[in-house]
Amino acid sequence: MDTPDTANGPKSRASLSSIARAVSGNQLAILGLFLAAALLIYSPALNGGLIWDDDYLVGQNPFFKSPVFIFEVFRHYLFFDSFSTYYRPVQNLTYMVDYWLWAGSPFGYHLTNILLHSVSGFLLFKVLRRILPPMLEDTGGPGLSDGISFLVSMIWTVHPIHNAAVAYISGRADSIASLFALSAWLVALRAQDLRGGKRAALFVVAALSLLAALCAKEIALMWMVIFLLHLIAFRTGETWRIRLALIGGLLVVFALYFCLHSLPEHRAPMEDGPAAPIAARFLLMLRALGDYSGLIFYPSRLLMDRTLTSPAMYANEASWYASLRYEYLSVIGCAVLAVGALLCRNLASGRKLRIFGALWFIAAFLPISNLFPLNAQVAEHWIYLASIGYFVFLAGCALLLAPRWRRILVCASIAAVCALGIRTARRAADWSDATTFYTRTIEDGGGTPRIFGNLAGTYAMRGDYARQEVILRRTLALFPTFVTARINLGICLVNQGRSEEAESFLNFAKPDADEVSRRFPRTWSAALNLAGVRAKAGNTGEALAILSDARERSPDTWELAKYEADLLEHEHGASIAIPGIEKYAAAHWWHEDAWLMLGQLRAAAGDAQAAVDAMQYASRLDIHDAKPFANIARIEISRNRPDAACTAQRAAIARDPNQPSRYLVFAAILDQLGRREEAAAALQHAAELRASVLRRDSQIISAPPV
Repeated sequence: MDTPDTANGPKSRASLSSIARAVSGNQLAILGLFLAAALLIYSPALNGGLIWDDDYLVGQNPFFKSPVFIFEVFRHYLFFDSFSTYYRPVQNLTYMVDYWLWAGSPFGYHLTNILLHSVSGFLLFKVLRRILPPMLEDTGGPGLSDGISFLVSMIWTVHPIHNAAVAYISGRADSIASLFALSAWLVALRAQDLRGGKRAALFVVAALSLLAALCAKEIALMWMVIFLLHLIAFRTGETWRIRLALIGGLLVVFALYFCLHSLPEHRAPMEDGPAAPIAARFLLMLRALGDYSGLIFYPSRLLMDRTLTSPAMYANEASWYASLRYEYLSVIGCAVLAVGALLCRNLASGRKLRIFGALWFIAAFLPISNLFPLNAQVAEHWIYLASIGYFVFLAGCALLLAPRWRRILVCASIAAVCALGIRTARRAADWSDATTFYTRTIEDGGGTPRIFGNLAGTYAMRGDYARQEVILRRTLALFPTFVTARINLGICLVNQGRSEEAESFLNFAKPDADEVSRRFPRTWSAALNLAGVRAKAGNTGEALAILSDARERSPDTWELAKYEADLLEHEHGASIAIPGIEKYAAAHWWHEDAWLMLGQLRAAAGDAQAAVDAMQYASRLDIHDAKPFANIARIEISRNRPDAACTAQRAAIARDPNQPSRYLVFAAILDQLGRREEAAAALQHAAELRASVLRRDSQIISAPPV
């Protein structure tokens, strides 16, 4: 084998050296390159809508719609109505900023995702540029490390396997954690070059940044492990005193995170049967390794999540044949382990880099390897961190090549960046809307129960219940034990007026209902719709009994509390419904809808001032919602207080300036105050807004199909 120190060595490194010279110059230009690359390839997703968990996290989730929740988010798990214990308050804080800037527009959320990912790629380049030179002392020095750092970071940034972390609004936790963890690493490296107070201050900044990474996603714990591995095994020239101080700092950060993580109330885990035997879990680990490795090299079949065991759709086949569908992944996984171990033992050029990359990958892969319980077997966004180690390892393998081949490999890497970027852009287009995403996922063979159920949900949102029914019946045929599909089919039948048929899907005996609620989230929807069926049939007492029983299992579910109050108000009047909503609002001070309903009930009961107080409280819980002020205006009009009504309606217009009806109400109030010219101006503005809406709608209707 040719060695890198031959006379041909400098020529062989010409390409990497030119890259190194380019990246060692203007850092803002390099940042701009990462930003431009990410914006270009993910631009098809910018106008995408809300998909999957987006409907909750940036739709129904109350904890990001006002700055009053800055501290409250640390007291809750990410999902309010779920079995999951994801503790990610920083993710909610980023949604809070987006909501303030974009008022709920999905475009802004997608743009933030792309910016987070591209800046993470740039910071990765900065970190690798600092830590790789000692690992390459025998292969080319700083110039080589700069080129490798740039290529690894750029390939990582454009690789299509990260689509679910970038094009998916709810997937941004990985990017946030990486951004803060990489920032902490850079600041810590900078602090080690200083002395005195500046060093201490930077270490505090690094600790806070790492804590933010942990509060963005749990995988940041593996960032800490990777940092420790580098500090102990690869960071040369540090005294043990400095190393122990850094380790102590990491322990302090972990202790702070543990304290924060203990703030949410305890949540009972989902009952999903005993854990699989260790042999089965090890087999799944090999399959996952083979699957992820295949996606690294050939990202053709990209799915949100994927199964590595025989799904129910193959139940009619021989079990051994169905199993063979996945055994090739086990073979690939074994081959990756064997080849990786051999290459790490190889003493030739780049051995330290290969070992570092392998350790990085192992540390990040173990939590997602299926050796430990997961809610899916493979999810592409899980490899966000581990893929960095994989690419670093591959860079170390490239150094085994003869010098004359390295230049060709650099050119191939640049071509790979372009090819991967094109594949990423094509995949990003799948995220244009929910129906497209779920349909293409199923067409690609990713039809898991959740995917089918979510596709059915998109048709329900359109009111296309006939098509929803077809999808749900197909889901139950493929996955007969998927209770969520059964409940949703019952709801679908209710929406079609087929109440008697729906009862067989919605009516659970109490022992069964208790078991189902422990195994599946949001099963309260069955009781909610069954109560609706009873109420429409005139059996309000039965409906209230069903709701009362369901609320014992799901006491925090607003939909149950609201419907119970609606029935009580209809049967007995607003004053009877008020105590239940008052109790719920007091226990959930952050729930805007509860305070809005409380205000409406108080107004209906004749307590106008208490109603205004509830509406004013609700107005602080959502900085863009105009309903509280609009309701206050109506209450003040009923109290014959036009001045107060005018002030409230003006506030409603400030929050919702493009709604014509706001100006019509405002004009009526101004007219009552005798301010005729202002009233006429408000009416004129309402007419202009309405005409603008009509023009836009006509353009949409007349536009040719794409």
